[in-house]
Parts: sequence; structure tokens; C-alpha cells
Amino acid sequence: MDDGMDYDVQTKVRFRLDFDGSGEFNTLLLPDVQKQFVQHVKEVYQRDDTLGNGYISSDLNFQFDGRTVRLEYTFTCHDENKAEAESFSAYCVRCVQKELEEFRSASRGIR
Repeated sequence: MDDGMDYDVQTKVRFRLDFDGSGEFNTLLLPDVQKQFVQHVKEVYQRDDTLGNGYISSDLNFQFDGRTVRLEYTFTCHDENKAEAESFSAYCVRCVQKELEEFRSASRGIR
């Protein structure tokens, strides 16, 4: 008998892009770097066995503030309780953290 329930976890991941925006030329490149980062994250998530197979039930929403990126989405899973679902969501992000950081970014937090 299955005692679990479906839980929607509002997941937030923060990144810091390794991009030196000093100088006019570099500042002009930031929008392109941001677009490339979004594409990189989407590809990493789609390739992952968990994140790419139905656990994300919303769009990936990216918010940029200079070099800081906030990613928010809804992670839906069937689990014993809300805390377990939240823990599984964070675990899934940590599983792809190395791939995400190949873009020259560092994850700063998962909530």
C-alpha cells in the first residue's frame, strides 16, 4: 500500500556567472552570456534522468540581476511528506551541479 502523496516543491536555485562585466565591450556581451546560460541549464535538465522526465511541472523561470541568476520552477513528486519531497528536489539539483557549473557558474543555493 502506497502511503505517499504528490507534493509540489517551489524550487529556487541561485547561480553566480563567472563573467567579468568590466568594460563597455564585456557589458554589451552580458545579454548573450545570459541567453547561453539559460540554454545550457535547459539542456542539462533535459538530459537528466529525473529532472528531464516529468518531475518539473512548470516552466523554468530565470531572473537576472547582473551576474546573479535566480532559477525558479515547480518540482512535483510522490513522496512520504513535504520535507522528503523538498530534500529530493535539492538532491536532484546537486546531482547535476557539476554539469551546470561547466558553464563557468557556481550554484549559490538551493531552496
